[in-house]
Amino acid sequence: MTATWRNREELEHQVVALETQGVSRRVIARTCGISRNTVRRIIKAHLKQRRKEHSALAEAAVRAPRVRIADGVEPRARQLLEQYQDITAQRIFETLREEGFAGGYTVIKDLMRRIRPRSKPKPSRATPVYGPGEMAESDWSPYVVQYRSGATETLQAFSYVLVFSRRKYFAVFRSNDLHALMQGHKEAFGRFEGCAQRCKYDSQKPVVLRWEGLQPIYNPRFLAFSTHYEFRPAAVRGNPNAKPRVERSFWELTQSFFNGRSFSDFADLQAQLARWHDTTADQRMRNHVTVLQRFQEGERQHLRALPAHPYDTARVAYRLCSIDGFIDWQGNRYAVPYDHVTDIVVIRVTQDELFVYGADLACVARHELAPRGQGLKVDPTGYHPPAGYRGASTDHDQLREAFHGMGEAAAEFFRLMSLSPARVWAHQARKILLLRERYHTDDLLHALRHAARYGAFDAASIERIVDARSLPRCLDEYVCEQTAQRLAETLGQDPTAPRDLTEYDRIPPTGRPPLTFQEDSHGCQDPTQGR
Repeated sequence: MTATWRNREELEHQVVALETQGVSRRVIARTCGISRNTVRRIIKAHLKQRRKEHSALAEAAVRAPRVRIADGVEPRARQLLEQYQDITAQRIFETLREEGFAGGYTVIKDLMRRIRPRSKPKPSRATPVYGPGEMAESDWSPYVVQYRSGATETLQAFSYVLVFSRRKYFAVFRSNDLHALMQGHKEAFGRFEGCAQRCKYDSQKPVVLRWEGLQPIYNPRFLAFSTHYEFRPAAVRGNPNAKPRVERSFWELTQSFFNGRSFSDFADLQAQLARWHDTTADQRMRNHVTVLQRFQEGERQHLRALPAHPYDTARVAYRLCSIDGFIDWQGNRYAVPYDHVTDIVVIRVTQDELFVYGADLACVARHELAPRGQGLKVDPTGYHPPAGYRGASTDHDQLREAFHGMGEAAAEFFRLMSLSPARVWAHQARKILLLRERYHTDDLLHALRHAARYGAFDAASIERIVDARSLPRCLDEYVCEQTAQRLAETLGQDPTAPRDLTEYDRIPPTGRPPLTFQEDSHGCQDPTQGR
């Protein structure tokens, strides 16, 4: 039997027909002029086709898998995604490029779309539209930063956003008080070389002291600052959508800067933030142009011009120089020359330095700020002898100068007191000088004159005299700080919760008859005891 076929369909038909007749595959191969492997494949394909659903459409061709550029970095991308769940494709691309990745951003973007589940879309909200240079928005947001050393610090991020061009400026401070707010504005104005005509804020205390109905009562110090730069603050309350650009800016700061970065210390964080401004924040694309280009072409010329001199945003406070020649500031002690021991000095604190001014407002000391709350003694210029130094003639001379500087009565008291050995009077002299922290100098002089008349040269006697005859000193800022500290230590930070009024209903009666009211001849109610 010889089979003839002219195409593939006829060949398959003949092979299947012979198979159903019980012909062996060897005979089928010889009859059709094909190999036994071809016979086996045709029969296998026929049986498979009979078991699955038939379709008139041909199956799509299966392509061989090809190597993708992103396959080599996919494990690293998954690792970053597992470590930082909200990390963006742009941030992963920046990290991979620093590690040697040669591909483009689109490759990483497609990879992230494939390996990360999509979030549900949210509807956009309508926002007000402003012209160039008309409006800016500013706000704060806290961030907990853990340094490479393991130390953790809570920092306050300041944001200032120009609404028209969307150009942003961020700064990081250790507090969000009035001085930090003004310093952040000053740095933003310096970077933009101008400021917007108005700026929106929420009800933060450095800007708004309180509300009288719908009218905000602004902080006078901040109004002075805004007057210096000729912009108007606009306070909003209870409506975060009123300043959406600055609210959204913190999302960008979180996702693009803090996410996927580590810092060795606070200075390293500030340095990386400055580079991020230039390389990332200002280079964002919007309507096919960068944010920086849109600012330069459409908004720069509409900003308010800056004054010739910047506003002084430093803190100014009074401090009393201790007997050992130091003043206290935020948990550290800063050295002051011995000439100003027990004097009330003026300090001026910037973001990085502390300046000490004498009574004539001449600068007598200048220090670099130490980390807050470290309990350090800062004396880099060597104003004072080392710790443990006692009884030196220079120390006694300084005590003599301090008493002579107070007046004739103090000088005479010191002369009489110093007739005894130094080991007896030196300690008492220091304790007497410390009384200037609590009492006026004139009151202390009267006490010294009275004590010298009766030969009482110890500090305890002087304290009893001045306490009986005089009132304590009223240095407003100094007293207010101490009062606030004592209240915080005594009461704590937790407010007292109001009692439930039903508790008073459960109080047992005392047996006293309740009050009743009787009207007099004028129609007024007179409370009397119930009969």
